[in-house]
Amino acid sequence: MPVQRFGSRSTFAFEIGENHESHSDLRKVDVYAEGRRLTCDDNVVYVPQFLNALTCDLDRLVFPPDPKRDLPPNPGLSPTENHKYLRELAMEDNRLHLYHRFMDWGPTADNVSMHFFRENGIIHLPFSFCRDAHHVVDEIGTVFCATLSESELRLTFHQTAWRLMWDWSSLKRNRDGEPRSA
Repeated sequence: MPVQRFGSRSTFAFEIGENHESHSDLRKVDVYAEGRRLTCDDNVVYVPQFLNALTCDLDRLVFPPDPKRDLPPNPGLSPTENHKYLRELAMEDNRLHLYHRFMDWGPTADNVSMHFFRENGIIHLPFSFCRDAHHVVDEIGTVFCATLSESELRLTFHQTAWRLMWDWSSLKRNRDGEPRSA
């Protein structure tokens, strides 16, 4: 099965690969933002858990904006400066950091700290790699920011979640001896 890409690597994308050889609930999924691979430490997801995490972020994109949660905490700062501020603040009190956190997907995204800011239909996703053992040394400590339209990110999430659910449920039916539908 060829890799299926939803979105654009240059902004935000998911690439769904093969099912894991040993378990149909495991699947290779790579995530890209601003041209960088975010799933560099762990790109094998447990599909039921991953779908639940994606759904939580998709809900945020589907429902009307929440100014307290979606706007940057410091409007005078850029998205990357707000990201730095929230990361520094998290050392003492992480409530605001968690409030704006995005991509809280378990082991697949543990090496990335990302925040979500929505302004006038545009999504800003500032992020940084948070492990000292990150494979690209020059990226450690650097803040990147993916910027794309709200509709583009919503569509990317929707298509990814739909494809993962469809494929996973088809595999489940096949494994349980039920006929597979096309």
